[in-house]
Amino acid sequence: MSINYAILGILSYKSMTGYDIKKVIQNSTFMYWSGNNNQIYKSLTELLNKGLVTNVVKHQESSPTKKIYTITNEGLATLKEWVLSPSEPNEIKKPFLIQLACFNHINTYELNMILNGYENQIKTQLLMEKNRNQKQNTIFLSDRATALETTVWSFINNNILKEYENELKWIQDLRGAIANITNENDVIENANMKVSGREEKNNGIMKYTLNSCNEISYIYFSDSENKLDTEKNILDIIVALTENNTQFVLFDSETLSKDLLELKKGLVGTLLQKFTIYNIKSAIVIKDMNNIKSEFKDSIAESSKNDILRVFKNINDAEKWFLSLKQKEEI
Repeated sequence: MSINYAILGILSYKSMTGYDIKKVIQNSTFMYWSGNNNQIYKSLTELLNKGLVTNVVKHQESSPTKKIYTITNEGLATLKEWVLSPSEPNEIKKPFLIQLACFNHINTYELNMILNGYENQIKTQLLMEKNRNQKQNTIFLSDRATALETTVWSFINNNILKEYENELKWIQDLRGAIANITNENDVIENANMKVSGREEKNNGIMKYTLNSCNEISYIYFSDSENKLDTEKNILDIIVALTENNTQFVLFDSETLSKDLLELKKGLVGTLLQKFTIYNIKSAIVIKDMNNIKSEFKDSIAESSKNDILRVFKNINDAEKWFLSLKQKEEI
């Protein structure tokens, strides 16, 4: 499916700038394109050349000039023709199922571990989707939305939520089905003791507080006993952010494990990747940067360009940064 049709569909609700269209696509689950600038503006140029959209330039005194796109009658006719055409077959791509299909060499603990990881991932996506849905309707639908539009969009959103909810039920059903089946890969008693110790470490829960400052709230991790040292911790952080309806998280340096600071371990890369996907803004308070390795500093410096992770010497400066990001988004 061409992204051009999606853009025509977006513009059929109201006129928008290329930036507004980009936000709609990036905030959507079912519009699966990346929504980068090149992709959006290339499509808009094609639609403009075909006469399916028009644009007007709006000059602003204190802000950059805007180019606002509007769908034409020919564009509406093209969109309607496409909407009434047979849809493409759905593609089911679940990398986890391929991983699970190769389970025959792992023991019960390891099988539960991958199921737990997948379950946490689905729970995170479900929570994020619920928050995203609250914003999605406001992008397309105005106060003048008809009852039919509101109802159809409600069911579109519900379709995505049902996918995640059904996936969680499937995990529960799988666990129940295999609970009493012997796994020949289960290891001997001595190895089980080692596995048990590792499981206890991975089940550590990071404690946090919810702080407020001016117009923002953020979750703050300062407990040095349970450090950020697993991918599960990262998923737990995302869940905590979603449950508290905030995108800001602050870490005291004492909560960071050695594994996070070691780039070779890959944990910081995972954190930055997931924080980028979920648009999470994070800050670390480090009073003495001399104790931090140069490789980690370089990684932080790169992420700072995209406003994903920054380092500060005190909490006040971190809070000011959070506030500036929120104000920037509201412009």
